[in-house]
Amino acid sequence: MAPCKRRAYDAEFKLKAISHAVEHGNRAAAREFNVNESMVRKWRKQQDDLRQWIINAWASTVVRAFGKAGIVTEMPDNTSDTDFDETELAMLDAVFAQLFNSDTEEEEFEGFLDEE
Repeated sequence: MAPCKRRAYDAEFKLKAISHAVEHGNRAAAREFNVNESMVRKWRKQQDDLRQWIINAWASTVVRAFGKAGIVTEMPDNTSDTDFDETELAMLDAVFAQLFNSDTEEEEFEGFLDEE
């Protein structure tokens, strides 16, 4: 018998499997996603760590991109892929809120100014 090739599953796949397992059980999720039931059990145990990893990866990517673009001038001390603490996440929330909640929502957007 030929050895099985190892597969890597991305975070989105794992979270979908976890969600299905919560609603329908581990065995049903394993059948639905064509994985071993023990994998579903393992992923469910790692659910909190997986979600934190996704938040940190997203936040650090966005923060670095906003910093390079000059959108965010005050950056958290920790902009690597390590865990953001509660204070840093709160600061990010404030920065994002400031970016997406314009003071001029009632004004019509007339395009960007050409600064030549």
